[in-house]
Parts: sequence; C-alpha cells; structure tokens
Amino acid sequence: MAKQRTTPTAKRNHGFTLMEMLIVVAIIAVLVAVAIPTFSSQLHKARVATDWANVRSYYAQLQYDFMETGKINNTYLNEWDGKGENGLTFFQLSEQKITLKASSIWVGPYKPDGSAGYNIYYVCNEYHPDCVLNLPISPTS
Repeated sequence: MAKQRTTPTAKRNHGFTLMEMLIVVAIIAVLVAVAIPTFSSQLHKARVATDWANVRSYYAQLQYDFMETGKINNTYLNEWDGKGENGLTFFQLSEQKITLKASSIWVGPYKPDGSAGYNIYYVCNEYHPDCVLNLPISPTS
C-alpha cells in the first residue's frame, strides 16, 4: 500500500503588511506631488491657446466691420488703462458669447485717428511674457 503524503497545514499569508501599504501610498503621493505642477502648467497653456484662437477670430470680426463701415465703432472699444485692470473677459463672436478662460483683452484703435482699424491687447491673469498677444502683430525686422 502506498503511503500518502501529508503536508502540515501551513498558515498562508495573503495580503500586504501595513508597512508595505504605507510605502506604496508614500510613493503615489510623491508622484502626484511631482505631476500636479506639470499638469497645471499644461492646463494653463491650453486655456491660453483657446483664448488666442478666440481673440484672433474676434479681431478678424472687428477688422471686417471696420472695412465695411470705414470707421471705428466706439462700442467695441475698451482701451488699456495702464494698470492692466478692467479688461474685457468676454465678447460676442458671431452672435455667441465667448468667455476668456485665462485672461482679459483691451480693444483700441490701431492709430489714434482711427484710420487703420483696431488693436487688441491680450494679457494672462497670471502674467507670463509668453502669453501676451498684441494684434495686429507688427512685422519684426
């Protein structure tokens, strides 16, 4: 007769210890702390890019209106106050209200006599030199 093997009933340890769980949580926390500033920066860049596209379309609409009428419409004007306060945060674009996500704009005549259309100046709420837009863009020499 064959002898049957008997194994002692060993206690199997399933799961993780508290120390292992704390280490995993700490690693995840460090990764999140590193990722948040990068994500925030990318989110800001995306908002600025969206604003720039909308502001360019608005500028084209204003210039079209100027070419049709030959004069500046004072209801569009919101000129720079020198302090960066009281800029427009929304405008009408093709009968749709556009709200800027990361900035304000100021609209003024391109030339003081009103003979050349409009000028739009865009600045981020969190001022960065890379997110300033001035339309029309002057050619650089």
